[in-house]
Amino acid sequence: MRGPAVHFRPLSPDDDVRAHVRTVYEEFGLGYDPAFEDDLEEPLAHYAHGAFWVVTDGDGIVATGGVVPHGALRCVKRMYVVPRGRRSGLARDILRRLLAWGNFEGTELWSDVRFRAAHQMYQSEGFKPGPTRVLADPDRSVERYFSRLD
Repeated sequence: MRGPAVHFRPLSPDDDVRAHVRTVYEEFGLGYDPAFEDDLEEPLAHYAHGAFWVVTDGDGIVATGGVVPHGALRCVKRMYVVPRGRRSGLARDILRRLLAWGNFEGTELWSDVRFRAAHQMYQSEGFKPGPTRVLADPDRSVERYFSRLD
């Protein structure tokens, strides 16, 4: 997966991030409801005060990750990697790019409890797990909070 066939770049207007997210959701048995995905309606506008990375290969989007300011912290969002890109270091590379964005006291994120491999990677990068919350989405998704001080 690594090498010249993989390209890291900022989000562009032609990127269908919604389709990418839906692909990962379907794999994990999650429904996609646009009412709960408001940042994906106009992602360029939503992430205008942050950053959003897209990783592509010859078959399309392989991975994504965004970051926005949240007070004294940066908030990581939309870290998703499709199966063909997993275990290749792409998620870690994106996360490190997001962690380098801006000057903040630390970083926070929420992640669905089904994404266990991602949680292991976050913890290996210094994130500490915190409480869980149940979302009001149609799946009643349970997410775990992770945080890390810079």
